[in-house]
Amino acid sequence: MASTHHGVVYTKKWVVDLILDVAGYVPGTGISDKVIIEPSCGCGAFLTVIAGRLADDAIAVGKGWTSLGNAIRAYDIDSASIETARKAAVEALMTRGCPAIQARELCEQWIVHGDFILDDVPAADFIVGNPPYVRAVEIDRTKRSLYVKRLSSVTTGCDLYVSFFDRGLDTLKVGGTLCFICADRWLQNKYGTLLRSRIGTDCDLVSLVRMHGVDAFDDEVDAYPAVTTVRKGVAADHLKFVNCAPEFNEADATAVLDWLMDDEPDLVGERFEAFEIDKPTGDRMYPLGNHDLVRFVSQACERLPKLEEAGVKLGIGIATGCDDVFLTEDDDLVESDRMVPIFYMRDHRRGNDDRQRWLVNPWNDDGTLVNLDKYPRLKTYLETNKERLSRRYVAKKNKTAWYRTIDKLTPGLLDRDLLLMPDMAAQPDPILSHGKYPHHNCYWITSDEWDLEVLGGLLMADTTRRFIDALGVKMRGGTLRFQAQYLRLVHMPKYIQISDTNKLGLSRAFNEKDRALATKFAEAAYKEAAE
Repeated sequence: MASTHHGVVYTKKWVVDLILDVAGYVPGTGISDKVIIEPSCGCGAFLTVIAGRLADDAIAVGKGWTSLGNAIRAYDIDSASIETARKAAVEALMTRGCPAIQARELCEQWIVHGDFILDDVPAADFIVGNPPYVRAVEIDRTKRSLYVKRLSSVTTGCDLYVSFFDRGLDTLKVGGTLCFICADRWLQNKYGTLLRSRIGTDCDLVSLVRMHGVDAFDDEVDAYPAVTTVRKGVAADHLKFVNCAPEFNEADATAVLDWLMDDEPDLVGERFEAFEIDKPTGDRMYPLGNHDLVRFVSQACERLPKLEEAGVKLGIGIATGCDDVFLTEDDDLVESDRMVPIFYMRDHRRGNDDRQRWLVNPWNDDGTLVNLDKYPRLKTYLETNKERLSRRYVAKKNKTAWYRTIDKLTPGLLDRDLLLMPDMAAQPDPILSHGKYPHHNCYWITSDEWDLEVLGGLLMADTTRRFIDALGVKMRGGTLRFQAQYLRLVHMPKYIQISDTNKLGLSRAFNEKDRALATKFAEAAYKEAAE
């Protein structure tokens, strides 16, 4: 492949072999009568192995070299990489007895300098490879618009590999197989919604070998990869799933392949777990992780209401767009009724709970901006900083509202007890607060039905972490994102379903900050609610 700055990396040979085996591109099975596409061939990590397997199959059945011209199509937009790939593929053919002239002619025909997503491509029996990982904001805008216009499952927020999936599925023949190693984020985030919806219509997600942290590439990658296999045709109810430990290696690949190919029960290896998952319906996110984690989350999703359906409200703290101006430690900076005490999560996590900060509030209670002429000190302060505030995107959209914060304040929050959840943490860590408005790096939770100490105990338990772990996008170092979009996926008992004993236990665990105790009573609460 070309280089990591193009969003591509080299795939190790044993991983290439595993992908081709999983896809079914195996000599002796008639692959010389099939068409395989490599949509982003780079320097030929896949292509050389494909060429070798095709040659072995052709030799076995007595096919001539000239009959193989349409058996492979490999695409790339980088001309230097294509030259490298051609040379490698020619060598792979020649080592199997193909004359040099024919080998070069075949590779000239096979390898196309073009864009797989936009160019006309032949219908294929197999599509395999490692699509480049390029974030949505880094894709050329003109091309991104063309991708969105052409592909039904792609939006402007999709990372590039989603376009390769969608174009690949459009290109597959009925019964054909697509097998990529790339990020699995589309199964668990917003931009994957349309692609998840497509699964189960004209195609089937057959298997997923999740290789987070596995040494599968020659370069370090930012995205967590998985070997994802999709077949064009009627969908089954189950997904064959392999959850690999970071130490998973070539020695494990044979056992995993055997399990994927057969109707065997769950398989536990030293460095992997293999089991079936009931597929979520429609565009719902897929719970992924170890067996116990997936089972717990799947059963809770089936039997219990989501957090907001269980009488819990949540939202995000205020984003100002210019904290240097809108946040202050001077409680007498402007008129007192324009000063709102604010909860700043970073102070709490650093043990600086005594540190006081205030929000300079430009909003009336009804959500309109205040008339600055009625607040001379506020007016003087904001106009002193008008140049900085006016440069913000939110101010450029409405120049008369140049002094607004990005978000408005939610009425009544200052008068309520709140549970505040850090955006990023290794474990759920709700904090009980009153009389301070939350800053945007945390999410607020409240309820008219719940005792918030009981709710805090439930949310701090490992049961909550399991939902975020199974349904949320992972970050490096094991950090989880406790964003509203993922908190809303937590399923939990209703307050009235929890026994007094478990309520008391959860409240005690929350006050004592005892996560193990909270987990004990939370698990009991989940069990009694599901019965």
